Amino acid sequence: MNTKQLEYFLATAEQGSISGAAKILDVAQPAISLQLANLEHELKIKLFERNFRGVALTTAGEQFEEHARLILNQIDKAKLEIIGQQTQCKGKVVVGLSQSICNVLSIQLQTELEHRFPNVELAFRVGPSYKVENWFADQKIDIALCYNAELNKNAATTLPLLSEKLYLYISPRPKNPSYSELSLYGSIPFESLQDYELFMPDRRDALPVLLTAEADNLGIKLKTRNAFGQLMTTLHYVSQGFGLAIYPSSATCHLEASKQIRAIKIIQPELKRDVYLRLSDHQRKNAAVAAVFELIRETTANAHADNSWRGTLLDTKYRHPSVVNIDSAVVG
Repeated sequence: MNTKQLEYFLATAEQGSISGAAKILDVAQPAISLQLANLEHELKIKLFERNFRGVALTTAGEQFEEHARLILNQIDKAKLEIIGQQTQCKGKVVVGLSQSICNVLSIQLQTELEHRFPNVELAFRVGPSYKVENWFADQKIDIALCYNAELNKNAATTLPLLSEKLYLYISPRPKNPSYSELSLYGSIPFESLQDYELFMPDRRDALPVLLTAEADNLGIKLKTRNAFGQLMTTLHYVSQGFGLAIYPSSATCHLEASKQIRAIKIIQPELKRDVYLRLSDHQRKNAAVAAVFELIRETTANAHADNSWRGTLLDTKYRHPSVVNIDSAVVG
């Protein structure tokens, strides 16, 4: 049973003939006859008595007419409520996030928002994790995507979003001779990273904090050099074969897809960090902010499903039924 069958049924009942229904609906008579026959077959009851004047409802048909009108009225009401929410949902929403997360989420998030909530303006504040945390604490942003599990001040909602995997990235054609053998690796123990110079962001950022803590735990010291400040500049340098860097796949998905860069899996231990989605307390009742919050959850699940953002999806509301694990493909 579908809405088209119900509409054809009600139109035929009101007009007293299939030809009359066809005229007001601007649909061919055979199409209406077919849908009505399918409806009667599904219900296993006769809805109309046919005669030379047209059609008349049977007793069962009269009972069904009440239900059909109720169903279509409820559908119309639902449509109006949804459209009304989209129309009323308006305003500017500011999202604070890192360069890597912005790289993987921003385009789809903006596209979906323009389609579903055209009256909502989305603004991104992009920076290192410690700046995102400060912006959130100072209420300069409405939503934060960050890595600090303790950042609860001013948060109305804190949601573990995804535990992202971290990889060592290298050019498929390294120009530095010391990387020649490394470029063939599918995985590398964390301890072996001490033998290579790595690009490192500002030491106040979440990534170097995690890497330094892991190195201290193993009793080793990593050799580092300052990153260029802009993620894409650093990755361009790496893709040209002159350097190495550790990032999540969210930072590199476009370069991996075009085979300009490749991932080497870090093992012993495998490196992961959790991403948290936070809604500011001062905006918890803002419909536009709530809409963007939900779209971020959905977009994250989509990026995880297509392997642009690899790791373990912690927020399962929009999880796709089946996600292929391609770690072996990207590190092989």
